[in-house]
Amino acid sequence: MAWRARRPRSLTFALTSMVSPEILSTACSRFLTWLDKTGYASYDPYDVWGTRYGLWSRKVYYAKGKLAVPLVAPLVAMDLLCPSLRRLFVKKDRFATCDAQLLLAFLNLHDVTSEAKYLERAVALGEEIMGYSISGFRGPCWGYPFDWQNNKDAVWPKNTPYITCTPYCYEAYLGLFEATGDRKYLNWAARIAEFVHGDLKDIPTGPDTAAGSYSPFDTRQVVNATAYRAYVLTDAGKRFERPDYLASARRNLNFVLESQQDDGSWYYAMENKKSYIDNFHTCFNLKNLFKIHRIAPDERIEASVRRGFDYYRNHLIDANGNPKPFAIKPRLQLAKLEMYDFAEGITLGALIGEMIPEAGELARSLAGKLIQDHQLPAGHFVTRVFRGGFRHRFPFLRWPQAQLFYSVTNLWKKEFLTTDCTDRHG
Repeated sequence: MAWRARRPRSLTFALTSMVSPEILSTACSRFLTWLDKTGYASYDPYDVWGTRYGLWSRKVYYAKGKLAVPLVAPLVAMDLLCPSLRRLFVKKDRFATCDAQLLLAFLNLHDVTSEAKYLERAVALGEEIMGYSISGFRGPCWGYPFDWQNNKDAVWPKNTPYITCTPYCYEAYLGLFEATGDRKYLNWAARIAEFVHGDLKDIPTGPDTAAGSYSPFDTRQVVNATAYRAYVLTDAGKRFERPDYLASARRNLNFVLESQQDDGSWYYAMENKKSYIDNFHTCFNLKNLFKIHRIAPDERIEASVRRGFDYYRNHLIDANGNPKPFAIKPRLQLAKLEMYDFAEGITLGALIGEMIPEAGELARSLAGKLIQDHQLPAGHFVTRVFRGGFRHRFPFLRWPQAQLFYSVTNLWKKEFLTTDCTDRHG
């Protein structure tokens, strides 16, 4: 039986601030004006936490909780009041997640406008991304250029490859292959899949069910990490005729489906089921499931996506139509609005709108709010809005400027293709 979304009586807000292709086009042009001035290197909201003091204070905070607040407070205050001070401690760097999504955005713009300059920018970025891939593994892979205190016991050194970064590069090279016909990019995608299959781990959780590791060195059961791996291996398994990839993909997919709660939600990780439920990781799960379903249609996946979107719509979008960062919080949160949530909600709606029309409507509403309320005169977007209305304006490309730009181009491309199809067929 097909899943039918429930609409609670309390859900009363109207979908407003809808956008036209012209508004999306203008927003992209304004962003590109800013990007051309600032370049692809960027600071990051987590770079100062990779310094010696940041790692130490975060480790103590994980271990001692509120008792360690005075230790982390200086870095939190710096980020709130004067984030530009980080230039005294860290340098700008390049981020694969960011560069790959910018590349994909340029491919979207090329599809919509047919202007060669966008394809040229995508090709140039493709060469640069491969140039800083991490060596020593079965294939190209990417992570972050700073150390990360993952929890109270683990520090992941900079350039540890992550499944949450690498799939965007995989998609970028597939996009370049489709746009140019150059098989070099297809070969690069095939090599990336070798890393995803061979260096990342299957962590058995039941019969024919396994979580996928976040990195080559951990055994955590993170749901969105497993969803990313399931997508890459499903696509690569079909594309490159690799049954071993498909077998791992099936086990990972089963883990994601079985981790979904009765109400349609997912906890962030399953080794600690009471961790938290948040907005953009929920979107990660949904978009990867949908991509798998598009490659290998499965009634279980469609039902899961419908249930998951129902939860997202009812628990992670507030009465005013804004994304809520958390349904279940891990700790005290200062942010009222997180722009990363806007980005992933828009991309999700552009992706699954044909299956769930309400998702497309919500994406258009979120894009309207984003552009009207949160795009700054310089062209970039606000980073987040704190309780009380204070807006964090310092731009970080990885979090979330690249994601926001990519999301707007995703929606513009979707609207362009829909309009073009309507014009042709009446």
